[in-house]
Amino acid sequence: MKNIDDNGTGFVLTVAHSLESLLDKRDFAGAITQFESLRAQVEPTGAEAARVYRLAAKAYAGLGDLKAALKHARLAQAAAEADSDRLLLAEVFMTVGAVLRDMGQFKEAERAFRDAESVFRRNDSPEGQSRALNQLAGLFFRQNDYRNSLTVLMDAVEIARKLNDKKKLAFMMGNIGRICTFTGEFNDAIKHLQINIDLSHELHDPLEAARAELSLAYVYIQQSQFENAEQALERAYPVIVAQNSHRDEICYLTYLGELYYRAGRFDESGDVLAQAVGMARGANAESPTLGRALRHLAELAIRKNDLRSAERHCSAALVIMQKAGDTVEVGALLKIKAQIAASRGKADDARSLFADAFETLDSSGVRWEKADAFAAAGECDVFEYRQRLTYLFRAEEFFARTRNKVRHGEISRTISALEQSEEPSVTRSASRTSDTADYLTANPRLQKFKAQLAAYAKSDLSILLCGETGVGKDRMAKYYHSIVRPDGPFRPINCAAVPETLLESELFGYRKGAFTGADRSKDGLFLQANGGVLFLDEIGDMPLSLQAKLLGVLENRTLTPLGSTEEIPFDVKIVAATNQNLEAMVEAGTFRRDLYYRLSGVSFTIQPLRERKEDIALLTEHFMRRRGVLGDDESVPAELLHQFLSYDWPGNIRELEQRVQRLELMAEMVAEGDLIELGNTLFGGDTASREAAATLFDRVEQFERELLRDALAAAGGNKSEAARLLGIHEATVRTKLKRYNISFDASLPN
Repeated sequence: MKNIDDNGTGFVLTVAHSLESLLDKRDFAGAITQFESLRAQVEPTGAEAARVYRLAAKAYAGLGDLKAALKHARLAQAAAEADSDRLLLAEVFMTVGAVLRDMGQFKEAERAFRDAESVFRRNDSPEGQSRALNQLAGLFFRQNDYRNSLTVLMDAVEIARKLNDKKKLAFMMGNIGRICTFTGEFNDAIKHLQINIDLSHELHDPLEAARAELSLAYVYIQQSQFENAEQALERAYPVIVAQNSHRDEICYLTYLGELYYRAGRFDESGDVLAQAVGMARGANAESPTLGRALRHLAELAIRKNDLRSAERHCSAALVIMQKAGDTVEVGALLKIKAQIAASRGKADDARSLFADAFETLDSSGVRWEKADAFAAAGECDVFEYRQRLTYLFRAEEFFARTRNKVRHGEISRTISALEQSEEPSVTRSASRTSDTADYLTANPRLQKFKAQLAAYAKSDLSILLCGETGVGKDRMAKYYHSIVRPDGPFRPINCAAVPETLLESELFGYRKGAFTGADRSKDGLFLQANGGVLFLDEIGDMPLSLQAKLLGVLENRTLTPLGSTEEIPFDVKIVAATNQNLEAMVEAGTFRRDLYYRLSGVSFTIQPLRERKEDIALLTEHFMRRRGVLGDDESVPAELLHQFLSYDWPGNIRELEQRVQRLELMAEMVAEGDLIELGNTLFGGDTASREAAATLFDRVEQFERELLRDALAAAGGNKSEAARLLGIHEATVRTKLKRYNISFDASLPN
């Protein structure tokens, strides 16, 4: 260090403080100007020089000159390594890692962040260690390595809890929530984002809370919980405007636009997304925020069958997102291009683009976008029947697992329509013809209810069937019809699937001239079901405006079609079904109390499949035999049955039947391979016990244990070598081995 005055160290410290002040103001150009004017007076040795070079590196990085930033960061590293201030060296490693990350040199960046974490840990600086782990988690996240990102974040959370650092804890909980969103663990995402929101409010950080609300809204959109999403957006918006955060406002508008088109509100979606595009263009004509808004405009145009607009928006967005390296958005845009090609009859182009979309989304690790791509491919007739079914099954599996009732229902209806449109094979036709309306069960409670149904039919009491989606409420209704009025008609209607404007006429009918387009009279389902059974599925979704009329019809046993004054009597047995809590809806005022009592003359809840394991074995064998997967003299292999019994079945009987159908398709598609091997492919990692994977933290710990055991075995018990294989420090390996009580002997194979 040159002695410009009597205290050269004091001079350099003054320069460092001045640079820090300029960086705090984000005056990167001013910081570089000052540094360049004084750099000749700074020798590249000692702690003070390291501080100045580090700050210069941050200034160059702030202006995007990453080459100069890396040069000065390395100068800072050399100066710091020659000094005894280890914590300063750790801070320099953090700067080096950040620059390398922005240059796309991820392996080198990971090494720098791990070096920083190691130095902080050895010098008893948990705060610095936590920061280093956060940067490392962010690096993994940027590479779509969500599992490693989550593992590192968990270590950082543990440190933040020990420090009682609520600010860092809030920030990390938000990041965990966002990772869970990408991996499709939506319940875990909601839980951690809510913790982020609560802590941010406690810390009086409204902008962080608002950003977490935006992320929460995004999760709700992917779950098709549009009301919850809109409420979260409404909570975020005033804060975003008050804080003058334009980037967050663009994000808000983009999410709102996506919410609107997914909910079928196309005009509102177009207005909001156009506003998002305008704001994004004003801020930066090549920003990813603009690309995302354009992508959603393309999604909207696809839904409106406006192919020209879809292609224009998609092409503009693709240029931006490819430049940004955003594989999620690129994959989604390739899916849109495939849909456009399919709509224009370019089958080969469509198939090729779908394949590119799947490959890109595979590398992104974002499951719901891939599920959307599978659904889109399954809806396109450019693929043959079995390929379309395979894509649809994979999409349905995801939406069933994530409890997205809306999307799951849409995919299920698409599958049903596709199956009905395809000419069945002789074998399948024969097996289905022999199928009866019986409700197969080995569950004593269900068997008792079935035995009582004939007695219930002697009264005018309605039957209300409750239970999760897919437990077989419709099948129970058909069984009831088969034993009480087998010669009468059976008429089902899904109250959630019919628009409110059409539901009344579907139920009660209309007379010619009752409204525009009514050029003939039509009997409603009540009259069509006369002498038989009417099944009102998803009754909880019936609009309040129709509930009063339904109540009157049920009480009087007469109805008046639209456009008529004539009261027509009918004789119909009523079975209603719901997957909602009608009692809670009555208390909330969203379902009429008097209608609830009228419908629940006999109320029965069908348990989910996971709570009646005896039915899993029975139904698995039934569906496999029905599909021809098993011969008449064959039984389900024990190992395959174990896989079926171990699975949680969020989609219940419907999902089980469709998994068997997938098994049938897979068996036909491969030349060789037994059912057990196909079952492993069918379930993947889904059959882990619920207890062993009950929470996000349990899953991460289980994964860490397996990695540690494998690495220790591969290293012959050498902890240093195991650390090298895992890419972490030996001290971290020792800490985790102690935490999980793992020894080398325990990890050896039998």
